[in-house]
Amino acid sequence: MRPQQLDRKRLGSPEAPSFMVTYSQTMLIYAEAIVRGWVTGDDDAAYEAGIRGHMEQLDAWPGDTEVAEADIVAYIAGQPLQAGTEIEQINNQYWVSSYLNGHEAWANFRRSGFPAVPPNPYPGSDLVSEDFIRRLTYPDSEKTVNADKLAAAIGRQGPDILDTRVWWDVKL
Repeated sequence: MRPQQLDRKRLGSPEAPSFMVTYSQTMLIYAEAIVRGWVTGDDDAAYEAGIRGHMEQLDAWPGDTEVAEADIVAYIAGQPLQAGTEIEQINNQYWVSSYLNGHEAWANFRRSGFPAVPPNPYPGSDLVSEDFIRRLTYPDSEKTVNADKLAAAIGRQGPDILDTRVWWDVKL
């Protein structure tokens, strides 16, 4: 597969929108909550609404970025939730829905473990026990201006290294 580059005239345009939390992401998280039994509702409908929401959102970018209704319907029809793989499917779609919002995609990857991506074969020396960066380290300025509170936080959460998982990042 050939590496792809961001379309700077549309998705990377200065006029392009930036989204923080979208309808698509919300519906996909809702679908996951339904599958997990945390809330009631129709997991298929929420999942499909999440996919549709992202595909319709593409129309917000400048240029010809609209996805035709027939293409949306065909894509959704080809991605039905399958028993036993719902969490993976939902979070794979969440990854797609978080395109251009890397921090959110990374946070959800750490939370869910999906999508299944191979680790960097050249991680450097900063990763000792993990295949992926689990958190960012505190900046040096924090050590200078807030050393006591920083030491207390590190004492509660673990070492200030890239391998340390944040409280919600559980090993699946």
